[in-house]
Amino acid sequence: MPPRPPKSAVIGAIIAFGFWGTLPVFWKQLSHVGADLTLAHRVAWTMLTVLPLLAWRGELRYWFAALGKRSNLLAHATSGLLLTINWGTFIWAANHERIVECSLGYFINPLLNVFIGSLLLGETLRPLQKISIACAALGVVMQVVALGTFPWIGLILALSMGFYGLARRRSELGSLSGLATETLVFLPLAAGYLIWSGAEGRELWGRQDLHDLTCIGLLGIVTAIPLLGFAHAARKLPFSLLGVLQFLAPTGQFLTGVLVYHEPFTMRSLASFACIWIGVGLFCLDLWRGDRAHR
Repeated sequence: MPPRPPKSAVIGAIIAFGFWGTLPVFWKQLSHVGADLTLAHRVAWTMLTVLPLLAWRGELRYWFAALGKRSNLLAHATSGLLLTINWGTFIWAANHERIVECSLGYFINPLLNVFIGSLLLGETLRPLQKISIACAALGVVMQVVALGTFPWIGLILALSMGFYGLARRRSELGSLSGLATETLVFLPLAAGYLIWSGAEGRELWGRQDLHDLTCIGLLGIVTAIPLLGFAHAARKLPFSLLGVLQFLAPTGQFLTGVLVYHEPFTMRSLASFACIWIGVGLFCLDLWRGDRAHR
């Protein structure tokens, strides 16, 4: 009988995916600041958060040594660009009543990862995986044909996160040190943009009240906490369980958009999402079967 997964890893995964599922509520608090300034602040405050964490975990010296390798900097320049695109798109969409479209992207993302692995890494697709990807693709096509809209937000989020994972495979750094490197690469751009925006007369700190200052100051923590929870879960949990739990994030985003912010969701939208959800269900079934066979 296989050992039970540690509770701390399950809790870490739930914290990570729960955070990501409810983040649109947090972005809404800063909608008046602007997605561009929020993104620049997020880069800066993430840097201020990960450095003490690296020191606390005893990884600071290792991280400084890793920065001397050109291959690490190049890999994380690419992954950092993809992460910036993902962050910026997510923040903008949450602030413009497009949270449901965000959830579509994150429902598709795990299936896209499997497809990327097959296309670029030579990994073999199992029959259920092929069907799950086809169902997700059908759902996207239905969005375009039946609704007359191209789901560019969902596709940008899915593609940027999918290729972000691919870019991270080229680096030897862990989750925290990798995030620190990605943030460091784009820190000069973020700081420069904040300085330029301030010189142009924009309110960098929102209304400068306790609410806005607190939300901006928490940007680094909001980024780091779910990442650390995910990193712990990824090391300890069976892949099948982690794969199922990761759908908590887009489920939370979907429910937040529909139930909290009352974003429009028609029967046609339901039909296209149903195809994607069927694909997700088949994907989870395949993960479960594969894990049982491995054990």
